[in-house]
Amino acid sequence: MSTTKQNCHSSGGSDGHSGASGATGATGATGAASSVALSLPVVSSGQFGDSGDHQPKGSRAPHSRMGWRRATMLIVIQLLMIVHVVQWLWTGTTITPIEPSESMETTKYGIITVGTVFFALALLSTALLGRWFCGWGCHVVMLQDFCGHLMKRAGIRPRLFRSRLLLWMPLALAVYMFLWPVIYRLAIAPYTRPELEWPGFTTKFVTSDFWATFPGFLVGLPFLLVCGFAAVYLLGAKGYCTYGCPYGGFFAPLDELSPVRIRVSDACTQCGHCTAVCTSNVRVHEEVRDYRMVVDQGCMKCLDCVSACPEQALRVGFGTPAFLAKPVGAAPPARKWDLTWNEEVALALVAAGSFFAVRGAIGVPLLFASGIAICATYLAWMLWKILSARDVRLHRWQLKRDGRTGGAGVAAAIGAVAVLAGIAAVGSVNGMLAVADFGADRVIVSPQVVFSGRGTLAEAETRAKAVKGIERYERALGLASVLGLDGFVRSGVDDRVAWLEAVDGRFADAEKRLRACVERDGMTQDYAIGITRMMRGGGDVGGAIAFARGLWEANTSWGFLREEVIGILIDSDDYESALILARKGYELAPSDFVARRRLAAILVDSVRRDYATEGLAMFDALVAEFPGEATLQLGRAAGLKTTGRLDECEQALRKGIELAPEDWRLHQALGDFLMSVDRQKEAGPIMKQAGDLRVKALRK
Repeated sequence: MSTTKQNCHSSGGSDGHSGASGATGATGATGAASSVALSLPVVSSGQFGDSGDHQPKGSRAPHSRMGWRRATMLIVIQLLMIVHVVQWLWTGTTITPIEPSESMETTKYGIITVGTVFFALALLSTALLGRWFCGWGCHVVMLQDFCGHLMKRAGIRPRLFRSRLLLWMPLALAVYMFLWPVIYRLAIAPYTRPELEWPGFTTKFVTSDFWATFPGFLVGLPFLLVCGFAAVYLLGAKGYCTYGCPYGGFFAPLDELSPVRIRVSDACTQCGHCTAVCTSNVRVHEEVRDYRMVVDQGCMKCLDCVSACPEQALRVGFGTPAFLAKPVGAAPPARKWDLTWNEEVALALVAAGSFFAVRGAIGVPLLFASGIAICATYLAWMLWKILSARDVRLHRWQLKRDGRTGGAGVAAAIGAVAVLAGIAAVGSVNGMLAVADFGADRVIVSPQVVFSGRGTLAEAETRAKAVKGIERYERALGLASVLGLDGFVRSGVDDRVAWLEAVDGRFADAEKRLRACVERDGMTQDYAIGITRMMRGGGDVGGAIAFARGLWEANTSWGFLREEVIGILIDSDDYESALILARKGYELAPSDFVARRRLAAILVDSVRRDYATEGLAMFDALVAEFPGEATLQLGRAAGLKTTGRLDECEQALRKGIELAPEDWRLHQALGDFLMSVDRQKEAGPIMKQAGDLRVKALRK
């Protein structure tokens, strides 16, 4: 992001006042940290003449007619979002969220969603039309404007916090959010984790789990308070947009390319009304004086300045883009900042540390984490000023005067210390959990080995790693419990610890742990599958089948639990029971892909030719419906072999390998087939490749 044109002057809130209003930020006595009042050459009462459409004659305060229009547009967008949620709740399926953050599914896993398409269109439109989306389509902007409006009515006029390095945080977050996953997979993983290959692109435009990527109420409400009220109060109007929004990290530099800008005519009298009504912290009257247009990347095309201009001198027009703009006269005055360079570097470290401290297992989403980070940065700066400066003020509160800290200053310092200490504590827990996760990811063993129920144990080295991982998680949970964070992390951690206990052969402990999770969180399909596996791994195969089947019959939509039971029945050679359960699942959901594939697979594996023929017909129908699904060729090949169509069997397996060349099961099946027809020379290399791919898959 270019900082040469980014506006960080002291324009504060929608009225444009700062020092004179008593709503200044925490400041020192001299130098870069001094308070600079904004002086606007606003025309006096009675100078408006006949321009009553913009400002009534005799009125002093500039007024924009765009505020209510933009508010109406933003409210309509919120209502449409609510309608989207209601439609999903009503029908059970809907299009994937129309949300830029959904693009992370693309950069991480290659899944193109509706949100990806929407974000791409928003970026393209920004390059053409400027940063309009932020002002007219973003719900977080609506939140900040609402908070700023309430503060203005209460007499609080937030002043923009002016930091050079913090301006780069949105771009850094955008790179971390959208580009880093791709960079890691393509440029780093080939050397550090060769098994982590790029999965290729797929599409997902419809979902039945609309809320999967959204936080719950316990996160949503604090997000509103931090990224709305706190960010505006501490950092100024649209403080979150300026310093914390990763989408703005892309929108702001793209705005430089746009030929659509706020431009000025010779009718401008430099009255300053445009700057006074701007809620985006843009010094409009200086921008149009120096460049004949607004070049600030923070301009969100709210059009308040255009509406409020008493001379109708401002307009939206095409012309030279910002990155080619040159001053029309003398060089613009140097920007003023609140921080020295030493303070800039120190607070940049605070921002980065705070962000990563609250990310992770505690469950703070990225956007919320960025809001916490920028507010914590301001609090750290305020605390530093209370300790080092002679006079410090925060809005109406005189925190320190003539070197003496008052009651408000003491309270502010205690509050800042408490917030920063809390963030550090959360960071300690997340750090310990990250170390534990790193170790647990290196416990590589097949679940088929762990949960076989035949007393097969993992290798001693693997079990030792599992024990070490359990110890690390327990230490992290101990610290989380002391800090009162146990409830936020335990469910996810208990699931991982239960897996490690199973690897170590401690199935009873793992089952007890998961049942405690059920008592706390309620029974879910994942918990049901986990408990079933622990019972089976501990040798109680019959009990595992009865437990899981009973839960499935009470929750027939839990298809993965049904699959778990069928798998156990097949491994126990109870083919008839598995077939009965598979048919029942298919009858309950005849259009369900998993149920159809499972029944077809059981049928083609039967020694009965009529069953194999029925299963082959089902696989043929599935292949016609899902031609790109490689695993269907595996099942279809089994049916072709059973019915004696050997040439077609080989063709099906080779077709599957063509669709999924990294799937070891297809190579293994082709090798087994070639061995069965006495083609050992051809089978050898394929079997070796299957083994290599299987090891690679286990490492993932």
